[in-house]
Amino acid sequence: MTDMPLSPSAQNAPLTTIPEKKKRFYLNALAVSLLIFSMVGLWRLVSNYDLMVDASGINFYGNVGIVVLPLLFLTFVLMEESKLAVKINVGEGYKARLDQLQNRLDSRENMIRLISNHQTGAIAIFDRHNRYFFANDVVAHEVGKAVMEIVGQPPIKVLPNEQAMKLELRLAEARATEDPIEIVEPVVDKKGSTRFLKRHYEMISDIPDMMGCVLLREEDLTDLIVERERREQMLRQVIETLVAVVDRRDPYATGHSSRVGQLSRAIAHELGLEPLQSEASAIAGSLMNFGKVLVSRKILTKTSALTSDELQRVRDSILISADILAIIGFDGPVVPTLQQVLERYDGMGVPNGLKGDEILMTARIVAVANAFVAFVSPRAHRDSLSFLDALAVLDKDAGKAYDERVLLAMRHYIENRPNKLEWLMASKPV
Repeated sequence: MTDMPLSPSAQNAPLTTIPEKKKRFYLNALAVSLLIFSMVGLWRLVSNYDLMVDASGINFYGNVGIVVLPLLFLTFVLMEESKLAVKINVGEGYKARLDQLQNRLDSRENMIRLISNHQTGAIAIFDRHNRYFFANDVVAHEVGKAVMEIVGQPPIKVLPNEQAMKLELRLAEARATEDPIEIVEPVVDKKGSTRFLKRHYEMISDIPDMMGCVLLREEDLTDLIVERERREQMLRQVIETLVAVVDRRDPYATGHSSRVGQLSRAIAHELGLEPLQSEASAIAGSLMNFGKVLVSRKILTKTSALTSDELQRVRDSILISADILAIIGFDGPVVPTLQQVLERYDGMGVPNGLKGDEILMTARIVAVANAFVAFVSPRAHRDSLSFLDALAVLDKDAGKAYDERVLLAMRHYIENRPNKLEWLMASKPV
């Protein structure tokens, strides 16, 4: 059976009343009385027929009238009683239908409320006039009111003024766009603690009777965000510890890893990369030399040029860094970046000979940042180059070893911050 929507006039229609039932009872009683009265007149007419015929005509016709008139009036009474009976039956059927629909609506509302109350977050629906159409128990608990005190009220009568104005602004934004709106907002609760709530606003468009209504769902992300911040802090501490280990192994490379990480993040920002990729570039740049802990300190501090075999050991240590760090659960492509940082843009690199856009953008960024920081930093066997000289050396390998777009982004970053690059400079150890 399908649900039939009831119009306001139908909902307000008068139902069967007690006076109507009493009226029907009185009509039935009157009908019986008229029938009895007519039967008595008929009995008198039959039993005294000879006397009435011999008597005057007035007496005869008077008795006939006593029989006929009640029967005529009885017909009218029976017609009225029949109409009233139909009206009463229709009213009772209509009332039963209304009760059935109301019970069904109550059942569905109770089911929806049961489901919504088992959700950990607040759920509310606002009508076209921004009044609360539905609110679960979480909403009631948060505002300190009963559900029945909330439903039908505008936000200004439920929430503080500032919160109500912000809520109405969000509802207007939700109606102005077809896509749902998700916002993470810090909220100070009654105890003064800050919670982070993800609020999802979505206009209801697939239910005709609720067109223009807005659904609001809240999800408390406080524990998740706190845990994530704790994890990020631990990860930063791990990275700083690993970088410090490398710096102690090679005094000429002190601070090199952290500068590569910072420059990688800056280049990624210049290129408009997403935050996750920018962070992956920075972490990979900071840790790419961690494998040097397995390289002889004698090689790292050698004052003359490295042999081809020694240079190969240093390069292999970068790939070893990826293998060692693979056990750490980084959010972004840190390990894949380390695995590809020795690839060349022309496809002549190692270990897989990747070419062009086959190489992760994060790996192309770290390769450029590492080379630049190496050139502008003093080493045991050479002095540092100036920024311009280092850029000129790298430009010679544009399109070969390095992605030209990355080189341009780094040049743009450096040339626009001539007095803010002290952190890129390194002094030769005594």
